[in-house]
Amino acid sequence: MFQTQEEDRYTRATEALRENSILKPPATSYHRAVSDDPQPSTLFEILRSFTTLARTLNLSETVEHLGVTRQTVRRHINTLQEIKGTKLFVLRNRRYLLTDAGARCYQDAAAILDQTDAWLHNRPCFARHDGRLEQISYTNENGHKFHAQQHHLGRLWQDAPALLRRSFEAWADAELQLEHPAMERIRSYRLVYRRLQDSWLCVEIGESSSYATWLGWEWAKSAVGRFSKDDPAGSEFDRFMSQAYHGVFAAGGARLDHIAGMIPRARNSEPLPVRFQRLLLGCRFPDGEPALALFVARTNTVEIAGLDPDEIPQMPPEFLMEEDI
Repeated sequence: MFQTQEEDRYTRATEALRENSILKPPATSYHRAVSDDPQPSTLFEILRSFTTLARTLNLSETVEHLGVTRQTVRRHINTLQEIKGTKLFVLRNRRYLLTDAGARCYQDAAAILDQTDAWLHNRPCFARHDGRLEQISYTNENGHKFHAQQHHLGRLWQDAPALLRRSFEAWADAELQLEHPAMERIRSYRLVYRRLQDSWLCVEIGESSSYATWLGWEWAKSAVGRFSKDDPAGSEFDRFMSQAYHGVFAAGGARLDHIAGMIPRARNSEPLPVRFQRLLLGCRFPDGEPALALFVARTNTVEIAGLDPDEIPQMPPEFLMEEDI
């Protein structure tokens, strides 16, 4: 009997899984299962190869970061593409680029790995999806809670601060180019990152940006050339904040988030309640290399499902960024 195209794809995917040990029979005894090499299952190895390559877009960096061979990463990507039934990457000028399907898959794969890591290390971090929209929360070691909820871009014209609307309009007019006349109006409000060695390197901080006005201009001038994880808020908060960066950076798209948390204004200082809306924009440097631009506006107009109003109080007027520009 002839198989349909869908049945044939399922069969080939199942064979690929079995070949890579995901569907191999379990050990004959519980003792053997728990006493074998405690490396993650091949499924998670495949996801790590995929998410790391999606972040770096460089096979050599991926191999170095994971400590595996190039053949292993290629095999993992081919297996995942076989399972998903679609191309996740294209190779252009010896550089990997995510396809639209790859960018969508990245969000789910990263969430799976983040949840697994949080569970293993007893960190109460979770992510929920409403269709393609994401909600993330976590509690740090000091008991401070952080919440982020993605919203449809249409909300920019409903209740977003003017800064974010103007930034989106400038980005569209500039056709993603950082150095474009349309960007001049909002340049002083932006924060720009470059992806480097699986981290986010700060290359520009506007003097009117939320980061500069919250953390101080002295910090802002010193932060250029440093990684985002070195901010006064700490690497754990950076990990929470940057989970959404990768997909936008790789796909060159846009994303709107509402965020609330406890953030210090200086290193080792007492954190204060902060609410803000954040616009992430995939951009391009003049040489064509990808960049990530962030625009943040502190505002009490934040909608996060399940957020207790007393947990993170509203900000006083002097901290808000709701004026027109």
